[in-house]
Amino acid sequence: MKKHLLFVFTVAFVISAHAQSLSPTVIASGGNFSSVGGTSLSYTIGELAAIQTFSSASVILTQGFQQPNDVLNGLLDIEKGADGSFSVYPIPAQTTLWYGYEFNEAGKVEVSMFNILGQKMDYGFSETYGSGKLIHSFDCSAYASGNYILSVKFTTSSGHEKILSKKIQLITN
Repeated sequence: MKKHLLFVFTVAFVISAHAQSLSPTVIASGGNFSSVGGTSLSYTIGELAAIQTFSSASVILTQGFQQPNDVLNGLLDIEKGADGSFSVYPIPAQTTLWYGYEFNEAGKVEVSMFNILGQKMDYGFSETYGSGKLIHSFDCSAYASGNYILSVKFTTSSGHEKILSKKIQLITN
């Protein structure tokens, strides 16, 4: 009995000792490093993820996000609700914003973008919708960094309107 307990405690100790050791791994060599004063910025681009590390004398912050190369998988998985569906990717966006929608019947789709004060921005898109999931993109690099609302107004052939909106965040230069 003592041998079994000793064995269990030994295995638990070995597992916990190895579970606490993590070493950073780089999949690809793409990326860059810069330093200004006491703050440094480095990023590495892996297969489908980008990781940034910010550090100062006492703080290190590492964050990552999925690249838009994989956008079709996320936008095609949108589930159609009673009023239809609307999805946006990635959040936050830097250069290209992707959006997809699907509705239960045919009609007209108008996409508009508003700033956080409700003022309509110069982006607009309109098309006749038949059926299926549709995915579009637009270059958002000309817009200032901040929060916006992307809105889809769907008008059925009988004149009923449905509006679906998503809050988006742009981080541009």
